Amino acid sequence: MQYIVLAMVCFVVLFLFLLNKNARGKVWEYFAWFWFKIAVVIVVLFLGNLMIGAAGFLFYVPINFFSVLTIAILGIPGMMCVTLLILFK
Repeated sequence: MQYIVLAMVCFVVLFLFLLNKNARGKVWEYFAWFWFKIAVVIVVLFLGNLMIGAAGFLFYVPINFFSVLTIAILGIPGMMCVTLLILFK
């Protein structure tokens, strides 16, 4: 497993070295935007978990990798999918 992760990191670094400066900047901008979206989603799910728990509802807001990636990648439709999974659990 360690070798696979190391190989993937080396492949990404090699890919970034092969790009020109304009494309490299766009790739880094995309990575920054994606990590920002993931951070915001984690905060939103955590606050939702706290508010629903404090209000005494019987729902549980999952803060897991699947929920975070679904909302970060899909946006509003991802939020609706996770909400439906919470309600129909």
